[in-house]
Formats: sequence, structure tokens, C-alpha cells
Amino acid sequence: MDATSTLQIDLDAIAHNVAVLRGLCSPEVRFCAVLKGDGYGLGASAVAPTLAAAGVSMFAVFSPSEAEALLPQGVPLLILMPTRADSFSPPLAAALKQERLHLVIHDAGQMQSLEQLGARLGTTIPVHLKIDTGLHRGGCDPRDAIVLIRAIQRSTTLALAGLMTHFAEAASSEQVTASQMRQLCSILDSIRPELSGRLIVHAAGSCGLLRGGDYHADMVRVGLGWTGHLTSRGEHLRDHLPEPLRPAVTWRSQIALVRTIAAGERVGYGGRWTADRPTRLGVIPVGYGDGYPHDAGHPADGGPGLAIGLPEAGPGETVPVIGSVNMDQVVVDLTDAPGAMEAGSPVELISTNPGSPSLLENLSRRLQRPPHALLVQVQSQVIREYTRAVSDPASPAITVAQVAAG
Repeated sequence: MDATSTLQIDLDAIAHNVAVLRGLCSPEVRFCAVLKGDGYGLGASAVAPTLAAAGVSMFAVFSPSEAEALLPQGVPLLILMPTRADSFSPPLAAALKQERLHLVIHDAGQMQSLEQLGARLGTTIPVHLKIDTGLHRGGCDPRDAIVLIRAIQRSTTLALAGLMTHFAEAASSEQVTASQMRQLCSILDSIRPELSGRLIVHAAGSCGLLRGGDYHADMVRVGLGWTGHLTSRGEHLRDHLPEPLRPAVTWRSQIALVRTIAAGERVGYGGRWTADRPTRLGVIPVGYGDGYPHDAGHPADGGPGLAIGLPEAGPGETVPVIGSVNMDQVVVDLTDAPGAMEAGSPVELISTNPGSPSLLENLSRRLQRPPHALLVQVQSQVIREYTRAVSDPASPAITVAQVAAG
């Protein structure tokens, strides 16, 4: 089957981003890469070796099924959801016995279920207690934390490996973030004399990491940052970077059809966009069935909407989406496009060019949704290409491994 578009993932950019972010941390701080949602839609198993080679010492995922897919990587895994004893397949049970799998405890009932699992497997399970310091999306009440820590310490089938929380406003509020960190540290200080063994204390994601060493603790959990992107609310934190992150994702397609319509003609379902002059249209064979935003033609699904890049015309050249986005097609206005845009001309639905309106952060800002929410929408039929620069000048500029995600 011929692909109508490709999602190209720059592995060198990912390695660069990890190096830049790790450089902001003390050498003893561990780096955990968050690979939820199949690595934000980029293919967790495909990017994991690059992340590990760049110095990532743990992967965090949400569910047991996500963890199972990454077991062959040989990197310790942290499952974030409140798992229970009936969630574990034989491969995951084997990983627990080998202490390659860490689990997160959220409350007493779940803790008891995991104790039963450890007894059944005849092993001790490494666990991290999550404390809800304000996000209210899982974790125990701070008032229950010390009781739970002591219960885990007494357990014969659980080993307290970590203490964690999750910042609610790291991108936008130093005050809230500092308050959450103080709560975590206060609990740790209260129980520290009773602890046996070293704990991994962790709280910061990408934006928490950028706020400085006060939030790094023993480990940082970086998700969107390793892709080279930040949320719009965290853009101001780029000033803390010693050098820019490199966007790792480009979504490419090509124009499938070009035609001209007269002034007054309407475009798309409902006819919400009307040509005010003779207009040259380009049809791109990508739509909401591929994961392109269904509302890319706003306002009111008419347009002009999101910008689509024209790489042959120049790094900043774009054309707007017009009319309603279809399941498998979008229409763009080529009338003012520089050069001869014809069927077969390449386009970029997501660009890595700084300042381009089709850069992922700019699309995110225009649509008012997070960059990772856009990435995970890209469907599995869109081919993922993994590129890496080749140092030999006689070699091609890139080598490409082509796989279907999912």
C-alpha cells in the first residue's frame, strides 16, 4: 500500500535533546524518559534505543501493556497507573522477579493487592509511593503517606524504591510548584530516620526540570522535552536552556491534485469557505482519519486555517487550509504560493523549521491543545520513518528505517 504521508522522526535530534536536558542536572540525577502513548505516537520501541544510548536510565509508561512492549529494551521500567495483581502477564511477572519493573502505589487497597502478587510470585516488588500534592490525578493523600511508607517498609513482598509526586503547574507557576516540592520534602524528612535503603525521589517533568535544581531531586521524568517541544505555557522556560532543543518530528505529504475555481465558488462540506478571487486549490491526501486536526480549517471550519509548509519554496513558506477537513483530504489555497506548486509537490503538515507557522508549537497554540495531544492523534497507518545523520560525507545524508506504528 502506498503511503499518503510519513511521520519522520529525527533520532539525532532526540539524542541532542536528552543531552541538553541532562546537562541542566547534576551528574548523579537520573533521567527517566516518559514513553506513554507509544512514545507520544512516535513509536516507543523505535526511539527507546536512542534514548538509552543518550543516557536514559529508566522508562516510564502508563500501563502494563505499554511496559510489556518495552521489555526487550533491557531498561528498567516504571508503570505509573495504579496496577493490581491481576494485571500482569507471564513476561511482566518475570520482569518483576528480575527487578526490571517498578510499580507505583497510590493507596492502601492497591498496595495490599501488590503484596498478594509478590507473595504469589515469591518475589519482592520494587514500588514507588506517589503522593498527591495538588494535581489530584492519582496518589495518596499526604496525611496518609507516612502510614503507607511504614506499611511498605514492613512488607515482606514489597520494597520501597521511590517516593514521587507530579507537579500540577510547573509550566506556569513557580509558587505552586515550590509548594508541592516542599510537601514532598517535608514527608521525606519526617520519615527519613526510619528508611532502610536509598530511595529514588522524583517529581519534575520537562518544565520542572527547566525550573532548576531545587526540583530535580534524584530523578527527572521527561516526556515532551525529549521530542524537542514544550507546551505553550512553558515556552518562557526555553530561556533556561544552554542551547535550543531540536524538534524531532516532521509530518510530510504531497499535493495530489491542483485545480482552479472562479471567484464566488465555495469549498468543502457546507460551503463555509468562499473564493473572493480566482483561486488555485491544492488537495492533500491527509485528513482527520490520519489524525490531522478536524478543525484545522477554522474559523467555523471555513478558513483560512492551519498553515501547511512548502519545503521546496523555502523554510517559512506556507499555505492555509481552507474549507472543512475531510476524513482523508484537506484543501489548501495555493494562489499566493511562490513557485510552481503542482501535483507531487511536497508539503509539511508539521515542520521542524523554527518560526514556521506549521511548527508543532505554533499549531498547538493555534488550536489551543498540547503538542503531545496532536502527536498521539497521528494514526498507525501513517508510516514512521526514523532518520539519523551519517558522518561519512560519501554516504547519503540520512539512513531511514521505515515501520508502521502500532
